[in-house]
Amino acid sequence: MIDSPRVSIITSVYKASEFLFDFLLDVKRQSIFSDSEVLILDANEDKDNEDFKIISKFEGIPNFKYTYIGKCSVYEAWNKGIDLAKSPIITNWNVDDRRCVSSLEHQVNFLENNKDIDLCYGQLKISNIKNETFEDCKSNRFWPTYEGTLENQLKHNSPHCLPVWRKDVHDRFGMFNESYFSASDYDMWFRVLEGGGNLKKLDETVGVYYENSKSISRNSKTLEKALKEVFLIREKYSK
Repeated sequence: MIDSPRVSIITSVYKASEFLFDFLLDVKRQSIFSDSEVLILDANEDKDNEDFKIISKFEGIPNFKYTYIGKCSVYEAWNKGIDLAKSPIITNWNVDDRRCVSSLEHQVNFLENNKDIDLCYGQLKISNIKNETFEDCKSNRFWPTYEGTLENQLKHNSPHCLPVWRKDVHDRFGMFNESYFSASDYDMWFRVLEGGGNLKKLDETVGVYYENSKSISRNSKTLEKALKEVFLIREKYSK
């Protein structure tokens, strides 16, 4: 593990074996990988699981740091990752999403060179093909992305997946609210904006968002609950 990483990548894994090997390869090929620490937080019920077997194939690579945390919510896992992170710049990266090989480095460079910006994000391709890399994705669909203002955040969660932000955001605006089921990141960026923080949209496509029908925000069994959270958060910050 490098002593002073430029970025800490936080990833929670739970029954993720169908994506995990390709995800770890995608992380490893990033242009900034040698200056990164990858915090892999295993949230499965027990340590002897399929995810761990896949992760163990990469155990000789010092940038990967595996921690078994036991079953918990995704936001509990992210908060644990933030506490563990050594870098002043962090990102979350879900196992079913993919990045452009240089996008993480570009986002880190931007924050290092623009001290007044707290978080940056870019456009996202939308794919319905599992484990499709950024280069292979021919989709012409994009996640709606707006400039970082309170007004625009009420329209849509533009940072969505693959944002990069300063760790000290959490000293100023708090941690992810663990009471939320699937929209705590949406709430977090509202708190940053409402508190005077700055979110910046970059003019580049940073990665691929996989429309995973099994995800907590898209699963038909939990979709109603996820949408209710979004509406409640919008109502809270529109007052």
